[in-house]
Amino acid sequence: MTAATHDLVVRGALIVDGSGGPAFEGDVAVDGDHIALVGTVTGTGREELDGRGLALAPGFIDPHTHLDANLFWDPDVTPCSSYGVTTVVTGNCGYTLAPLPDAAARDYVIDALSFVEQIPRAAIEESVTFVAGTQADYFTALDRLAVLCNFATFVGHVPVRTAVLGPDAVHERPATAEETARIADLVADGLKLGAIGFSTDQVVGNYGPRGGALPGQVCDDDELLAVAQVLGTNPGPGLFTMAPRALLQTRAEREADLEWHLRLAAASHKPVVVGPVFDRWSEPGVGYDLVALTAERSRADAPVVPQISTRAFELWTRLDMPGLVVRALPTLNAALIAGGADEIRRLATDESARQALRDEGDRVAPTLIWSGRWEHVAMRWSPTRPELYGRNVRDIATELQIHPTDVLLDVAIADNLETQFAPSMANDDDDRLADMVAHPAAMIGASDAGAHVLSNTDSCYAVWTLQHWVRERRTLTLERAVRKLTADQADLLGFADRGRLAPGLAADLVLFDPDRVATTGVRFVADQPAGGRRLVTDATGIAASVVNGTVVTRDGSPVGAHPGRFLRPVVSAGVA
Repeated sequence: MTAATHDLVVRGALIVDGSGGPAFEGDVAVDGDHIALVGTVTGTGREELDGRGLALAPGFIDPHTHLDANLFWDPDVTPCSSYGVTTVVTGNCGYTLAPLPDAAARDYVIDALSFVEQIPRAAIEESVTFVAGTQADYFTALDRLAVLCNFATFVGHVPVRTAVLGPDAVHERPATAEETARIADLVADGLKLGAIGFSTDQVVGNYGPRGGALPGQVCDDDELLAVAQVLGTNPGPGLFTMAPRALLQTRAEREADLEWHLRLAAASHKPVVVGPVFDRWSEPGVGYDLVALTAERSRADAPVVPQISTRAFELWTRLDMPGLVVRALPTLNAALIAGGADEIRRLATDESARQALRDEGDRVAPTLIWSGRWEHVAMRWSPTRPELYGRNVRDIATELQIHPTDVLLDVAIADNLETQFAPSMANDDDDRLADMVAHPAAMIGASDAGAHVLSNTDSCYAVWTLQHWVRERRTLTLERAVRKLTADQADLLGFADRGRLAPGLAADLVLFDPDRVATTGVRFVADQPAGGRRLVTDATGIAASVVNGTVVTRDGSPVGAHPGRFLRPVVSAGVA
């Protein structure tokens, strides 16, 4: 019997190599952790995957996650791994887990991560083994992790600023000149250790833990310009990424914010990723216009890169949680503040309070991110009324001949207040979103995987892109979509050895059925540490994925292999 000549061979697939060029039928051979051959493979593999009827692409790269803590308790990196993702980027929006010089700094950083990104603190406390230390200590801990996917990290503004100013001042005041220099030094240290850049969150209207502002809101321009200059002297890629000041503001404010991003790009001589850039009901077309304006104003050698989501944006909420809808109804909001769930239950039995809610529901003031209209609020989860999933509250009220606020109360009380509903917040017009998705300057991402675990499931964006924007809408060709999900990400993030199928590059692969790949439903799973739950979107059509030459999933399910690595930037790769 002839000995196998390769470790892995994928045969007869439609090869979509990440370059954007035409797909072609062929084979891919893998030796060790690298691609050996793309084309026709005459030799055999110790392991073979049948690619007939399937597409083979580079593994998808998720550039915006908050999986920093999850990597310590979820070696299978779910649900991202079930979507064909082979590399995730952590440390976004300024939130990561180092440096932590002492217990007080750790307490504040975990407060920020759990409060702003809604990652359960109990899960972090129970499962994150890195307790305190320098960035070097943290990176050593990351190198020791055995996980399914590759991962990389930014230097986060929050822990760096906390280490210098302390947890009491970090969210209260600008840094002094001396403190700014120390912040810049810590960022330089992180880059030397292998971070791919620096991240912060400057969103006006957002707020941090302990009733304070976000560190990125109180810092002055000099502080971030000093960081930008550090990025500029870094020999590696070193990009700057940020949630922008004007994320929730008007068109004029968002356009003015672009000037600040252009200053940072000029100071760093590196890309500045800004996002997410949303379209919204209150200013139709603003999303595309901002993407186009950013592309027009950017320098080719130091671009400002608009990151977008390919999905309509919403956050699931409940009547016993503060949110857009609850805050828009003063009677309900007051009940929640006064007595929580018990007071909401009492309110539901008080006809005068119900009438007050109906009156308030008829005059909800629109905001930039919610129209205040009940047809723009969808039912998302009800244990007693699952048939209501996806229907808007206005239509349900009309059918039942009751007021929309009574729909919310009646269903929520029957569900013991577990009902989930979602106001449409952004990207809710598919035609306008299509223009953004198709723009060559738009970076696809904004998954937020690991964050907002009870209210958002956009980590499935790669599958959704292939399903909706390639197969259903035909906004993107398969080749262009794959390039946006792979090579474009790798080039920007500094992974020159990934993102394409070519001999000599890392063997990160995803094998999928382009005719079947799809999201199939959303559910709660109770699989988090300390008994926590999360929302997960199921998917189908991902036949297999490969990380560093090892098959890690079959039919969307992890197989128990954990070959993922903590990635540092790679400036150039030897393509055979």
